[in-house]
Amino acid sequence: MDDEQERLARPDGHRYDAPESPEERSSKGWTYGVLALLVVLLMLLLVTGKVPGLQG
Repeated sequence: MDDEQERLARPDGHRYDAPESPEERSSKGWTYGVLALLVVLLMLLLVTGKVPGLQG
């Protein structure tokens, strides 16, 4: 086993995930941002009555 694999190995036999690259972290940030924007937009449409929500 080389040094990097040995460093990532744990005594119970499981391995740690490699750290995320900056590009991967940035991509996740944009994805969560778009998802949050869609949720806010849907909430605004429900509050204003443009989209029927729960009928009560």
